Amino acid sequence: MTDAVLAKVADELAIRTLFDEYCLRLEINDFEEWLDLFTDDAVYEVFRRELKGRDEIRAMLSQAPHGVHIGGAARIEIDGDKAETVQNYQFVGEDPATSNVGWYYRTVVRTDAGWRIVHTRVKMQKPKA
Repeated sequence: MTDAVLAKVADELAIRTLFDEYCLRLEINDFEEWLDLFTDDAVYEVFRRELKGRDEIRAMLSQAPHGVHIGGAARIEIDGDKAETVQNYQFVGEDPATSNVGWYYRTVVRTDAGWRIVHTRVKMQKPKA
């Protein structure tokens, strides 16, 4: 393997690890540890709202229902120190009414601390009753 191929594989592994930590930290770690996966100026779009920066993200998402986040397959398109990604997910809420499935559309960037999420758009798909 060439150095370029090895670097790409290492970047993809680091981004996939970031996504794994996103699901795990949200449910079993301290909320601030989950926020550490984001840049300070991150934007998070969910429920037709655009949350800007960690303070707004913390204010809304720290109140989110609890359950299990299951991250699925991810497509990762790396361009230098930035990557555009899409990943499917399933959330099984402690209250079944909060359960949903959908996609995380994310932009991640390479920082001194490793790959971090700079933008997330959550597209939920609730099953029709």
